[in-house]
Amino acid sequence: MRESQIVDACPSCGSPLLYVQRDFNQKAGLVVVVVGAALAPFTPYYSSLGVAVLLDAVLYSLLPEITVCYRCHAHFRGFARNPRHQSFDLHVAEQYDVHPPPER
Repeated sequence: MRESQIVDACPSCGSPLLYVQRDFNQKAGLVVVVVGAALAPFTPYYSSLGVAVLLDAVLYSLLPEITVCYRCHAHFRGFARNPRHQSFDLHVAEQYDVHPPPER
């Protein structure tokens, strides 16, 4: 994993099923949207919502991608993206919730 700078499997649990997402703090994103919504009645044409969306989009586009394990939810920062890993797939995540793989 370190030599190639690509995560093939989770070193914590050994699962090969991983996904990529932006390293975006969801609470910070929620704060941006809530503040924009709270200010909306006091801005012309609810323009604060547009500003909040633009700020959210700019932050999202500037942040790097991280790899996350479906099984144990471990986060891996600073690695190159593995082309085999796609965005979050709810179907795969639900399979782990319903039928977790056996412990190693």
